[in-house]
Amino acid sequence: MTYESVCEELDGLALSYLNILNEYTHQWKDAGNEFQQGFLDLAHAKYTMGARTISHYSYDERMKALLQVEIEDSNDITLKHVLPPIKVPDNKNEGLRKRHESAKKKNSEWVQTEDNSFSDNDDIELDEKKNKKKIKKSGDPLHWFGLFVSPSLRTSQDHFKTATEQLIHQVNRVNQLKYIEKRYHELQEEKLVLKLKQTTIVA
Repeated sequence: MTYESVCEELDGLALSYLNILNEYTHQWKDAGNEFQQGFLDLAHAKYTMGARTISHYSYDERMKALLQVEIEDSNDITLKHVLPPIKVPDNKNEGLRKRHESAKKKNSEWVQTEDNSFSDNDDIELDEKKNKKKIKKSGDPLHWFGLFVSPSLRTSQDHFKTATEQLIHQVNRVNQLKYIEKRYHELQEEKLVLKLKQTTIVA
């Protein structure tokens, strides 16, 4: 590299560093506002739903993280949203014959069939055909506190999610700043060597 190209790259790195540092500063302010609003909404939800309802006694001890991070070879951190598992009911017991039973479930469809065997009492068999449905197991932590939660609790969750994602971006910015600092010091040393060579040649 020539002396001029090293100087140009140093200028470019300095501008990039300042831009990323500016984004880093503003992002911290945004994340702080998200956390602040999240705690305010959480306090309002506790007030409307009751402190006993929203407490650690309602936590599911089998909880699993819905948001994970992956670290790549370049030390960049990416978010990974984990979807809750879907449970499918066992359909092996469908189509069982039942005698003299009334329809107890709205989701069941009863079909009348004739009994081909000759007997004194005319029996009627009923086939139950259950509707096939996929039962989705919700992994939303809001359901720990009931089906109908306060809107403030939902907005609080959104604020905390946004703040968490912003913190991940902040970690990536810190890594970028460290790389720029390292590269900047390397170029400064190379610039000094080139400057000494030019001084020696002139002398």
